[in-house]
Formats: sequence, structure tokens, C-alpha cells
Amino acid sequence: MDEAARSTPTRIRRASGADLAALRDFFARLSPQTRYLRFFAPITPTPAVLARLCGGTGGADTMVATRGGVIIGHAMAVDRAGPLGEAMTEIGVVVTDLWQGKGVGSALIRTLIARAQARGVTSLTMDVLHGNQQVLAMITSHWPTARAGHSMGCTTVHVPLPPRQQERPPPGPGAHVPAVAPAAIRRGNSRPIAVSPAASLNHRPCAPVQMRSLAVAGRLSQGL
Repeated sequence: MDEAARSTPTRIRRASGADLAALRDFFARLSPQTRYLRFFAPITPTPAVLARLCGGTGGADTMVATRGGVIIGHAMAVDRAGPLGEAMTEIGVVVTDLWQGKGVGSALIRTLIARAQARGVTSLTMDVLHGNQQVLAMITSHWPTARAGHSMGCTTVHVPLPPRQQERPPPGPGAHVPAVAPAAIRRGNSRPIAVSPAASLNHRPCAPVQMRSLAVAGRLSQGL
């Protein structure tokens, strides 16, 4: 990666139908391992799935991170009602291999959380493969109070969200996002994620890609 690429600012904005071709290229550039960790299968998204990842159907909140106009990260959130009727959101995030571990995924998560809080969401959930220790460690570090349930093939993590801070509105389209872990995602004392039956979402199995709401929302890739 040359110096010019490093100095180009990262920007986060809403995804749209105009990003369809760019997102197709973005997912095609991902390594098979990264695609597997995001989709739980080494697949390339079909045109129908790409339309959902652009936010074109189903009401998902979809965001992209770009540098120099090129998409380097994608994130989506799908709201649903929790067991007690509370507003929850499922998130899925993936960053291109070259930019993993540089804070891009954390910035995308911050944006999803801020926008979810603005919608009245009080908690988020995410599915992570059991072997994806990098992301599980990140979750434990950022959210030491996170609860998790284990099901076939993955860990489902439940994170309560604090009340929305009015002085920090969600970043708008084209907002500059530093390529570092954002302060809004606080680090705590690292400890294992507690397994709580109440938080396991009834220990539901991690369903195949085609059965997940809005194209596998809720799955995290490695190296965020």
C-alpha cells in the first residue's frame, strides 16, 4: 500500500442502488476465507443478494466505507422485535482483506450503532463463527458485558446499547471517519463472553445463507 493510499481519508455513507456494480467488485475481491466468515460459506453474492446489500429491498440500513471512491467495507443492520417486544437490530460487517485490522470495521459498527439508537433500538445481535477468535476477542474487549449463546456452528452475541447521546448525531453521507478504533466503542477489561440462556435467542441454529433475513445480516467477518 503506497503513501497516497494511506493518506486518503476514509468516508462512510449510505449504500444505494448506484453501488450495485461497485459492491459486486468489492465482494469479488474478498478472499474465500473472508467471504466464508461473513456469509458462513465461501460464496459470491448473487444479483438478488447484492440488491439487498445495497439496501434496495427489505428495509435494511446499509453503509459502505470508501477510500478514493473505492468501497473497502460494507455493513448492514436489520431491525426486529426482541422476545419482549423491544427494538433490536442484527448487524453484519465485512472489510476488504487489505484494510482489515485498521479500524474500518469498528468505524462502520459505530455508524450502525448511532443510526440504530436514533431509531430507538436498545440492543444489537451478531452471529460469529466459533472459530473466528479475532472477532470474538474484539467483542469481548469492546463490550465486556456482552452475553452470548452457542448454537450449531456459531456464537450469537447480544449487546445492550446505552441511551443515545444527543450531542453525537449519526455521521451523515460523506462524513470523514478516521481509520482508528472510534472512541464511541469503549474498551473494557477483557474477559470471556458470558453464556446466558436468556441471551441465546432460544439457541437457534445458524441458518443457511438463503434462510437468513436480508442476506445474512448479523454476521461479522474477521479483522474489523
